[in-house]
Amino acid sequence: MCGNENECLEVAVREGGMLARDSKTPDRSPVRFTASAWRAFLHAVTRGELSGS
Repeated sequence: MCGNENECLEVAVREGGMLARDSKTPDRSPVRFTASAWRAFLHAVTRGELSGS
C-alpha cells in the first residue's frame, strides 16, 4: 500500500490477523493487528477519518 514514494506500508496476512510495517524501516518489528482491528483500520482510512499529521 503506497500513498506516494515516501508513504509505503508492507502488509502480511497471518493466521488470526495482519502484520504491517513501514517499508523504509524493514529492520523494525511489524505492528500486529487482529482481523477485526485491521478491518476497522481500513474502513477508517477509506472514509478519510485518519489524519496524516
